[in-house]
Amino acid sequence: MSNAPAWLADIQLVTFDVFGTLLDMQSALDKVEIRGKQEVSDFEDLVREQTDRESWVRYTDILKGAIGKLKPGLRPAIVGVFAEDLGRTAPYADSPRAMHNLREIVKVGLVGNCDAQHQVDVVTALRVVPDVSITSQEIRAYKPTERAWDAIVRMGVMRAAVTRDTWLHVSASPRTDLVPARGKGLKTCLLRRPGGEERANVDMQVGSLDELVALLVEAKQGPLLYEVENRHPEADTRTKLAKWLIEEMLPAVRQVAGVRSAALVEREDGALVEQYVFGGKGEYDSYIEAFAAEHRANLRDEFGRAVERTQHLSRIRSRI
Repeated sequence: MSNAPAWLADIQLVTFDVFGTLLDMQSALDKVEIRGKQEVSDFEDLVREQTDRESWVRYTDILKGAIGKLKPGLRPAIVGVFAEDLGRTAPYADSPRAMHNLREIVKVGLVGNCDAQHQVDVVTALRVVPDVSITSQEIRAYKPTERAWDAIVRMGVMRAAVTRDTWLHVSASPRTDLVPARGKGLKTCLLRRPGGEERANVDMQVGSLDELVALLVEAKQGPLLYEVENRHPEADTRTKLAKWLIEEMLPAVRQVAGVRSAALVEREDGALVEQYVFGGKGEYDSYIEAFAAEHRANLRDEFGRAVERTQHLSRIRSRI
């Protein structure tokens, strides 16, 4: 019996809160001697005093101010390095692996209460370029304010070309992320991290990002590799065919929802193989039903029926 919620099969975009969800915030706080539940709580309260306001201030400056009040004896240089380099905080062990694996089945995004440079550093640490990246510096507002979440949803829908009901937001923070995200119509997932919340009113909960990946793979029955082998007896025509596939066919298929990558491979025997990775079976089935016949017709219009086409579908497992 499946453990994955049925709606998970329809998810096209998964976004993440950054600090405390993908990156180990406590390891960063250790550098400025903020330890223990009470000190961490006091630090979060000082930060929240600024982020909950309608006026926007750089997150770096908010961090410096909060630490200055909580740890007035620390050298300014130490405080400055902490605030400027927050995006270089160590990721949790499962974060880079999960982000890489998720990119094969869905679009991924980062939604951070941080400055733009912090997010650039986060991308470097995770070694995965997100499909969507939204920072508080860009929207001039901080989660969980209404203004911030209105902007996040508007940008996410536009940039990822998704609807709210096919968007899953993941966080270890119910107050800042999950409650307002759910209020905006997004699906929500509580990721349980050390010292974080254990329960929340969300659509699903997981104990690790590996668990989330496994559930998405189970629900979507993907990723799938769809290969189309093209053969033509004449070398000159094969050259023209390769050019047409690269310039016309691959871009057309790449625009279809759920296609994670598209490539053309030329084998030693001269066969031209289109390779498309679909996030899941639903996306593949939709492509076959809605677009495959049209794309085949376009090829016949250009090259007639002399091109021999063989199709093959397989499930990718080694990269998950």
